[in-house]
Amino acid sequence: MHVKDCGEQVVITLPRAEFFLVAALMMEALETGDDRDFQTRVGATKDQVRTLLNGLPDLPLGSER
Repeated sequence: MHVKDCGEQVVITLPRAEFFLVAALMMEALETGDDRDFQTRVGATKDQVRTLLNGLPDLPLGSER
């Protein structure tokens, strides 16, 4: 993984497998997170996480483009 700090934005370059892992972890947090302490544990509301997930590109699982 490579992270480039561009001030207001951060550009992250990571392998496809890591991208899917991050997305899966966010989905898992939504499904199993307790509403009462979700924001404290995750640092975002469930709505914010859903919005982020919905904004991710729809990539194929394989390496084809």
